[in-house]
Amino acid sequence: SHFGAIIRTTHLTGTVTDIGSTLGRISVIYLRKRCRRWRLNDVERAEVGVDARKLGVLFGLWSFYFVGGLIGIYMENITPGPPERALLLPASFTGGLGMFYMACRQVLKDYIKKLEQDRLESDLKEAHDVLAQMGNRLTALERNPSVSELDAEMGHMIEALHEVESDCENLCRQHSKMLERSESAQSKFHSEV
Repeated sequence: SHFGAIIRTTHLTGTVTDIGSTLGRISVIYLRKRCRRWRLNDVERAEVGVDARKLGVLFGLWSFYFVGGLIGIYMENITPGPPERALLLPASFTGGLGMFYMACRQVLKDYIKKLEQDRLESDLKEAHDVLAQMGNRLTALERNPSVSELDAEMGHMIEALHEVESDCENLCRQHSKMLERSESAQSKFHSEV
């Protein structure tokens, strides 16, 4: 702790600085339009919307930081024994929340992966059915050619194949991202150890 400070105030001052600059940016947009008596255009509305969402996050961070500090002061005063025991409650809460998140994250990942596999299987089955229908049509067309029916069937088959190709590319992209994340997490873990 620098000069005997117990709490790192840089977390709080950085958040308050961001809140002030964001409020200033929103104020400038509104003041500029009020002076010219124009309504906000789409870009300015989008900027104000993004800044308003950012303010929600920043106010939440600031509020929880402030409330956490007050709770920490209270817990230190009511906890018998060494003051370090006051950290057991927030550490237990944070650890439990982290484990809950990890459990839910894996369940959600598994669920999304299953949905993607089901969709891919459905697209493959559709492509197989279309190809089988096309084979039957071609056999029938050899006896009675109809070019417009053939063209429509070919278009449907090509669309089905494009969907399968797109799903395969998305799965490969997701798999490579997951590998990169796990490799970076492992390298980060090994560098910390």
